[in-house]
Amino acid sequence: MKHIQAEISRIERSHDHLWSIRQDLHERFDGQLKSHIVDSILDAAAAGYEGRISRFRKIFIEKDAREQLETIRSSQPSHLMAQAA
Repeated sequence: MKHIQAEISRIERSHDHLWSIRQDLHERFDGQLKSHIVDSILDAAAAGYEGRISRFRKIFIEKDAREQLETIRSSQPSHLMAQAA
């Protein structure tokens, strides 16, 4: 089972040019915001950049997504906040 999960992760990373940013944002915000919100905000931030996503563009995409997520987190809308375990 562990091998299958590792293979799925490898495939996802090969098709997601933002996988490292996505992983960092999930590590930072998943305990506070619903995980699909993190993905949606990152995808929306990246949508503003047409064409190939270069390393340089990734810096701006990550900054934009992080700022939006921090704004959401600070306003604490209950429908977007992660449920306490």
